[in-house]
Amino acid sequence: ACSLRSSRSLSHPSSLPDRLGPLSRTAARMAASRLARLWQPGAPQARAFLPEFWMAAVETPAHGRYRLPKNAVKFEVDPRMSKHDVREYLEKVYGAPVRSVRTEVQMGEMLWNTPKDFQYKKAMWKEEDKKFAYVFMEKGYVFQWPMMFSDNDEVREIEKHKEQVEKMQENSVYANSDRGGIGKIIS
Repeated sequence: ACSLRSSRSLSHPSSLPDRLGPLSRTAARMAASRLARLWQPGAPQARAFLPEFWMAAVETPAHGRYRLPKNAVKFEVDPRMSKHDVREYLEKVYGAPVRSVRTEVQMGEMLWNTPKDFQYKKAMWKEEDKKFAYVFMEKGYVFQWPMMFSDNDEVREIEKHKEQVEKMQENSVYANSDRGGIGKIIS
């Protein structure tokens, strides 16, 4: 059995077989003509820089062994990123004056079923590894965390909490008034 090939491509609506019927062929023609092209020949391509990687700033302690200098920032980064990628990302996207980058890969937590599993290195579950980048900026640069909430919001929340505490204290005076002193702490 030899098969004959048509010179027309199968994506062209007129190359559809006649067995589909006239309604199906017209529907296919209309669908083929309504497909939007992402790029038209001769038109300039719209180019946007959308990096494949992600970075998240990680808060470090202000005191103690793991503190960082004021011109250093710790980021959790995509595991595929290299030192060069981190530097280029920060310099080109944010215009940060990067002096040096150091990376660290932390092994994910392992879940063992029994002590024998640990002995024979047969983990039941392992979380993904995390990659951290320590970025050191030029001298004199001080990293400041962005303000997520305005000061007014924080003050309002604190005042609301204080009012709730005061109401609780007022109610506690009347809560056991009928008990006649039972349960009071004698000092």
